[in-house]
Amino acid sequence: MIYPRIALAITTSVVMAACSPTGNPQLDMCMKITANVLPGDVEFGEIRESKNNRELRMALPYTTDGVSSEALCVFAADTTGGTYVSSPKEVTIDGVKMGSKDLMRASLASSKVVLKETAEETKQQAAAAAEDAKALANDAKDKATELAGEAKAKAGEVATQIKDSEAVARAKELAGETTDKAKAAIVEGAKAVQQQLEK
Repeated sequence: MIYPRIALAITTSVVMAACSPTGNPQLDMCMKITANVLPGDVEFGEIRESKNNRELRMALPYTTDGVSSEALCVFAADTTGGTYVSSPKEVTIDGVKMGSKDLMRASLASSKVVLKETAEETKQQAAAAAEDAKALANDAKDKATELAGEAKAKAGEVATQIKDSEAVARAKELAGETTDKAKAAIVEGAKAVQQQLEK
C-alpha cells in the first residue's frame, strides 16, 4: 500500500525543491526522490548514515507542511567495490515503503534533475573560474604596467646619474687642465723675469 500523499505526488508532474547538488550522489538522489513524492516545500535535516560492504543506509529527516518525518534510502554496493550505486534499491518515506515501479519512476525523474543541476553547477563553476582567470590576467597586466613604469623611471634615474657623473669627470678634467696651464704660465713668467735680469 502506498501512502495517499505519496501516490498523489507520484501521479502528478515532477515538482522538485530547488537545491544544488551536494557532491554526494546518493544524498542528491535521496533528497530528490523525497522532495518529488511529497507535496509542498520540503526542508531537510541532518542525515544519518550506516554502511557496510553490501549497502549504504541513509536516514534523512525532513519537514513538510509543518509535519516532521523521515525518509530512508538504501543503496546497494557497487560491484567495483568501495562505492555505492547512485539509485536506491529501497526507499521508505514516512514509514511507507515505495513499490518497485513507483521507485523506478521516481528514481528516473530524480536522476534527470540531478544530472541537469550537476551540469548547471559545472557550468556556473566554469564561468566563475573563467571570471577568476580574467581577473587574474587583468591584475597581471596592471602589475606588469606598474613594473614597466617603475623600470622606466629607474632607467631615467640611472641615465641622469650617469650623465651627472660624466659632467663631474669632465669638470675635474677641465680643472686639471686649468691648473697645468696656470703652472706653465708661472714658469714662463719666471723665465721672462730672469732673462730681463741677465741683460
